[in-house]
Amino acid sequence: MRLADFILTNMERILIEWEAFAKSLPVGASMTSRALRNDAERMLRFVAADLATGQTVDEEIAKSHGRGEHLPEGEQSAAQDHGLQRLADGFDLVQMVSEYRALRASVTRLWAREANAFEAQASEMIRFNEAMDQILAESIERFTEKVGRDKDLFLAVLGHDLRNPLSAIKMASAVLLRSEAMTTRDHNSAVTISRSADRMGQMVRDLLDFTRTRLGARLPISAARCDLGTICNNIAEEMRMAHPDRPISLEWEGDLAGQWDASRIEQLVSNLVGNAVQHGYRGTPVDITLDGNQPESVTVRVRNRGPAIPEWQRRSIFDPLTRGVDPDADVDAHQRTSLGLGLYIAHEIASAHGGTIDFTSGDAAGTTFRVVLPRRLPGVAS
Repeated sequence: MRLADFILTNMERILIEWEAFAKSLPVGASMTSRALRNDAERMLRFVAADLATGQTVDEEIAKSHGRGEHLPEGEQSAAQDHGLQRLADGFDLVQMVSEYRALRASVTRLWAREANAFEAQASEMIRFNEAMDQILAESIERFTEKVGRDKDLFLAVLGHDLRNPLSAIKMASAVLLRSEAMTTRDHNSAVTISRSADRMGQMVRDLLDFTRTRLGARLPISAARCDLGTICNNIAEEMRMAHPDRPISLEWEGDLAGQWDASRIEQLVSNLVGNAVQHGYRGTPVDITLDGNQPESVTVRVRNRGPAIPEWQRRSIFDPLTRGVDPDADVDAHQRTSLGLGLYIAHEIASAHGGTIDFTSGDAAGTTFRVVLPRRLPGVAS
């Protein structure tokens, strides 16, 4: 049987092996069968069609060099769609490449067994492919590791060096705001400069925290007794000033005192409220609710009224740079004031305090993020 015919005839058999391998990867353990298979069948049908089509020696060489025939402008291949989806699912480059290695090995092994092709030459070719796959995997792993670390170091240096000019902008705007000779128009411009500098400062802070955690360090936490109600009230006031068209409510009950890093908790809540504003429908309220009725912990909930988070995005919602804005949704996407790191940083801060963060999301109820914070930082006496 020709290999092209074997692939089409044994499609389900091959897909079962693809799915089993993808599920064995850490990121695939909780994925559905449909998500694990993704565009595998489309890619296999493309391969089968290619095998069944005659080609010249020059065309074979061009394909081996990655210069095969491309789709018309604007069309996406199954492989391109698969790559984008795996990125959204949280796969890294090494894991995605390993899927293709496993697929090639499965097809070659199954076909050779079916065709009784285990002569010495066929076995050697299979062993050669396996050896090539191994050195490819090792090379890609080291390459991506080095590129990723260099990128993180660059971002850390960039974030650090941006703080000085931002401080100068902030100080200059403060001087302008104290001037009695300013016109109303100039005063409004100075306020805009000051608020923009604050937002850029938050971006730099998120960037530095992101690179710090990516380079293996935990977020620095300095715990002291503080009141969560006071922290959240300050955040609510700041957000109302920054977004006067969005009602931002704050309700609480119970004891809200605990041992936390006040500046970090402020950052966490600010990121959650900013995310709620950004992804909520225009003009709709954002609700902050504090529950201090539990003796060992305090719970913070931040709710917006916006489109439900798509199912395929939920697994990676706390990963950096993963949640986008639906272009058709009537949300305040133009008010984006972060680098897409807000939920990631919020998760890291909650974890550093020994707490947890999760969410619920639906079209009717909106999206609610819930943070549970132990009243005492692990290892710190009350």
